[in-house]
Amino acid sequence: MSDLFFLPHFPSALSQLPWYALLLFGAVIAGEAVERWLRLPRLLGWIAVGAVLGPHQLGALDAGGLEALRPLLDIAIGMVLFELGQRVDLSWLRRNPWLLGTSVLESALAFGLMYVVLLAAEAPPLLAAAAAAIGIATSPAVVLTVARDLRAQGQVAERALLLTALNSVYAVIVAAVLLAWLARDYAGDWRVGVLHPLYLIFGSLALAAAFAGATLWLLRLLGRRHEAQFFCAVALVVIAVWAAASLKLSVALALLAYGAMARVFDRRRLFVSLEFGRVGRILLILLFAISAASLDWSLLASGAFVGALLIAARLAGKALGVLALAPASGMPLRKASLLALALTPMSGIAIVLMHETARLYPQFAPALAAVVVSAIAVLELLGPLLTHFALVRAGETAGEVR
Repeated sequence: MSDLFFLPHFPSALSQLPWYALLLFGAVIAGEAVERWLRLPRLLGWIAVGAVLGPHQLGALDAGGLEALRPLLDIAIGMVLFELGQRVDLSWLRRNPWLLGTSVLESALAFGLMYVVLLAAEAPPLLAAAAAAIGIATSPAVVLTVARDLRAQGQVAERALLLTALNSVYAVIVAAVLLAWLARDYAGDWRVGVLHPLYLIFGSLALAAAFAGATLWLLRLLGRRHEAQFFCAVALVVIAVWAAASLKLSVALALLAYGAMARVFDRRRLFVSLEFGRVGRILLILLFAISAASLDWSLLASGAFVGALLIAARLAGKALGVLALAPASGMPLRKASLLALALTPMSGIAIVLMHETARLYPQFAPALAAVVVSAIAVLELLGPLLTHFALVRAGETAGEVR
């Protein structure tokens, strides 16, 4: 034993902890500065600090440290998706089935146009399909955060939340089906190709139903006490994220379905108005900062051309889908155009889907990242601005939350 055994040894397990604190502190300060002086969404400041401190810029947070934060990232995404599932009213689709048609059409057109332009850019068909599937999803975290900060309510805000929830589900399902083709090409076993997507989709929905049932059972015991419900919901969301990850299911699909099922099954309205408050806010800041830090921004230049094609095709597909059925769904064309802009963000779900695909099939990762990361990086910055602009111009905001 060394005579100086009592002195600290570096690097220690906690050597990255000050940088995580700096990430949170810097993101909060930058977010407030962006909102106060530029009158722009706070999350742009959170994203900027994450990008600067990440391993591809200053390197204050290394790749290993970010990987260690993956469970925290999953919990943050899980809370966002659960809250989104709670906020969307699926009975709205029964009253106005054209909304479901709008959702399917904008997602299908976005997928189709992205697939075609990537093929035209000489991307392999399977790579083009995977990138197009990831591009279907609008970022739930961005839309929910901007809408909440602006206290937005109205046609554009509510439809944006509904369409975001639905196209996120479509993206997860389409990506799962494409895993079958990846399995055929890389795993060489047709059984994996057939069974894995089925397990991923139906297993995630079964897990969501189980947690929704357990949640409502607990709420009957707790009653309508807000604080007790808050702690219960936080604990159950964390456990649901852990369960989905442990069972190798889709965290995104499971948590979004969990929130939606908890609302649909809650016929006695046991849930009081649920928001994750300051705990959720901290996780939300870390979600944007860590997501930005994990992106390899050097790919922005190398994939700029293909990324620009992907962004243009995605915007065109969503806009055409929303505008085509706007009159039938009871929405003026002006507001429909703003709704299409509000669906621009692409970050959280896209990053999760990209990481999940890369984890399962690492041979596929470099080519997929080269195509997708450039589009995600641009829309991570441009998307919040367009959503903010759309909600403000729609006249549905009640002012900034301080």
